[in-house]
Amino acid sequence: MHPLLKKIIRERFGKLNRLQQDAFREVSAGKSVLIIAPTGSGKTEAAVLPVFSEILEEGLKPISALYIAPLKALNRDLLERLEWWGEKLGISVEVRHGDTSSYRKAKQVKNPPQMLIITPETLGVILTVKSLRKHLENVKFVIVDEIAELVDNKRGAQLLLNLERLEEIADFKRIGMTATVGNEEEVREWLKADVIVKPNWKKSYRFHVLYPTPTGEDEELGRELSLSPEIAARLRLLWDIVERHGKALIFTNTRQFAEILAHRLKAWGKPVEVHHGSLSKEARIKAEKGLKEGRIRALICTSSMELGIDIGDVDVVIQYMSPRQVNRLVQRAGRAKHRIGEISEAYMITSNVEDYLQSLIIAKHALEGRFEAVEPMGGLDVLASFVVGLLIEYRRLPREKPYEIARRAYVYRDLSWKDYLDVLRVLEDARLIGYDEETGLLYLRRGAFQYYYENLSTIPDEVSWRVFDAKSGHIIGRLDERFVMDLEEGMDFIMNGRSWIVLEIDDESKLLKVRESRSLESAIPSWEGEMIPVPFSVAFAVGRLKRGLAFDFEKALSLLDGVEFSKDELKRAFEEIKDEPFSTDRDIIVESTPKALIIHADFGNRANEALGRIVHSLLILRYGRVFSVRAQAHAIVFKTPFQLNPEEVKGYLYQEPETLEFIVARSLRDSHAYRWRMLNVAKRFGALRRDAKIRRVERLFEGTVIERETLDELYHDKVDVKKAELVLEMLKRGSLRVKTALRREPSTLARLNMAVGGEFLLTGALERDEVLELFRNRLLDHEVVLVCTNCGWHSKTKVARLGSIKERECPRCGSRMLAVAHPIDAEEFLPVLDKVRHGRPLERKEERTYRKLLKAADLVDAYGFDAVLALASYGTGPDTAARILSQYRGDALLVALMEREREFIRTRRFWVDKKNEENNKEKGQES
Repeated sequence: MHPLLKKIIRERFGKLNRLQQDAFREVSAGKSVLIIAPTGSGKTEAAVLPVFSEILEEGLKPISALYIAPLKALNRDLLERLEWWGEKLGISVEVRHGDTSSYRKAKQVKNPPQMLIITPETLGVILTVKSLRKHLENVKFVIVDEIAELVDNKRGAQLLLNLERLEEIADFKRIGMTATVGNEEEVREWLKADVIVKPNWKKSYRFHVLYPTPTGEDEELGRELSLSPEIAARLRLLWDIVERHGKALIFTNTRQFAEILAHRLKAWGKPVEVHHGSLSKEARIKAEKGLKEGRIRALICTSSMELGIDIGDVDVVIQYMSPRQVNRLVQRAGRAKHRIGEISEAYMITSNVEDYLQSLIIAKHALEGRFEAVEPMGGLDVLASFVVGLLIEYRRLPREKPYEIARRAYVYRDLSWKDYLDVLRVLEDARLIGYDEETGLLYLRRGAFQYYYENLSTIPDEVSWRVFDAKSGHIIGRLDERFVMDLEEGMDFIMNGRSWIVLEIDDESKLLKVRESRSLESAIPSWEGEMIPVPFSVAFAVGRLKRGLAFDFEKALSLLDGVEFSKDELKRAFEEIKDEPFSTDRDIIVESTPKALIIHADFGNRANEALGRIVHSLLILRYGRVFSVRAQAHAIVFKTPFQLNPEEVKGYLYQEPETLEFIVARSLRDSHAYRWRMLNVAKRFGALRRDAKIRRVERLFEGTVIERETLDELYHDKVDVKKAELVLEMLKRGSLRVKTALRREPSTLARLNMAVGGEFLLTGALERDEVLELFRNRLLDHEVVLVCTNCGWHSKTKVARLGSIKERECPRCGSRMLAVAHPIDAEEFLPVLDKVRHGRPLERKEERTYRKLLKAADLVDAYGFDAVLALASYGTGPDTAARILSQYRGDALLVALMEREREFIRTRRFWVDKKNEENNKEKGQES
């Protein structure tokens, strides 16, 4: 070890820990190394210190090391730590990614750093930058952080291929870091590491799994927060844990739920903040500082906080509802008391019997070290981009050269020559590359550069909208475009733990202007992150636990040795289901009710997705497309227009395992998910431009390598055909049986799976009077324009202020013809009125605008403030308002207006399309 490094290590932390010593020894011996260790064990230093020592000892030329991190791992604390070491040792450390300025990039070319920190995508860029290639030839080390984030997706496949491209010009060692995974040897092979370095100590955890019962205190809290007593009990227990332990991280599985939970706790007056990847950098820094400095007691977060962001010492981790995977639980729990030798304490607060049993099993598997494997993923579309990238580097290559290089990467080791030729054919058809048969060389064509740089990222394009708080003047975060498309001005949604009302939607700037609202009826944001799938191993073990509890409750407790839980809570949970149908590791239950059919099956989300598609396909063949299906971890739920015979559905499950993939593939080809994936796969192949919008894309690429790749991607991410085939094998052997139940009312578990995701929604949590009061208050807070349809006087005001006007007369001309209008309608009306007053003829659209406000004025004159409320409600124009006002008064009117809003939101696309159609017709007539 270089003397200067020894000195700095002594200053920093005395001496290296055992993990760091072992890694130092192996790297110094010239080996490629995979470091596997939990959070807080010093992995980063274990990886970089031997590299820094080598740079100092050998005087290596820049760029001597690349540090590659997935974007979410490329956090501020990591940069600060690496820069700190660099500064102390006199080693230059710099960052380069998509947001790096052109000036900075130019500077890096002239004066390259010794260590360059990049994302996987950036490697694909710098390999093609001529001025940087000469410096890349000096690379002796490549460090890959957070490998588990890369192995099971196409970003990882792209990185492996680009590392092989780098190996064509540089001789380097690989150093990888990851948290604990279930297939360590495979991950080592994926990285091409020689050895695995792990800590010589075992991380200690204490897992508490809780299933709280409501008390009188919870009923009172529920009334205060407009929640059910059950939810109130969970919140009270959660805050008791925070109070008992100190600084807390509270994990949820989705961003949406983090928002909702924070909203509830803030409404209760608790000092918490939200932390997830869709919030602005400023909001995240503020939240992190708040916890570090003690201004808030807890951060409510998602997987963004699983990584080592410096927020000071955390005393406890709370997981709200099941973490769904063992790896997730261990990664999250490891944030509490993460120093070597400390016991990390984590509480799981569960919301129902299924959630509870699942959490118990996950905690047990975590204690036993039964981690999930991360499934390596390749991709022929990624291979296409790699071929073009190589040709950008070398201009011309023998046809077999890219094939030989690609097969050196772990996920392409079995790549067939036929598949490779299919990829070349797509690239040739897209006129991106050519093949000279005489010389046997591949060469570039004109569109290749644009295609390559547009496909640097394997993540599909998702346009996000900035959310701008009009009061503070700050951007507070971003929303997924798919959600914004369903918003209208005046609608509420929850974000950053607060309710917001939409003031303006600016399409051109992709900006949503909002202000804070106090509405508890707020819409829930639809984040791009989906619920984490429960693996087969966890779901199947839950089935085994249920069977054990039914057969011998006391004996079954031994299945949970080491997990902290209450025997009484487990008894109460099992009491809820023991007299009703439930599945086990040996039983599938087909339960039929008048409106739904539920197949109770403990096989996890992805295997159940495959089984659900078989049954759905066979039901369609017999009855037509009248069913919808949703696969969950422990059930497959079909919405049905009539009660099905469960014995018939039982027969559908007894299929030959060999037929499963064929049926599933046919079913997938007809799905929205398939079309969306195919569109992105085709773009990554270069078969479609990035801005292409094809309606029936599945027909365009039928029978091609693009279709094959789309199915493979879906099988990897969403549908586990292999595990579903195993289930069919078990049915065939008789080790698994199917029972049926015909019921008038759904069982407890059926109800639970039919209404999944309903926690924290207000349905059923508020009394009717409270809902109406909230709705009325929202209308009163609505901004409208009061317009005189006689002289054009107008004034923007709130609905509440109009209730106190006794004589509704125009202050300018004294007319009683005052209309209440949306600001846009008022703006359109005024020039039309000007034309009327000057006797000029109106066009058809202008005539409609004029009549609309005259009718609104008539209604206000006839019905008074009731008409003001009706016209202020969302989706209620004068015609609809007239019909509603003629039939309803008082609370009945509010109920009718609420129903109208819901109906309008459901059918809004129809109205928008109809309006556009009419506008287009008018334009055609004008021309």
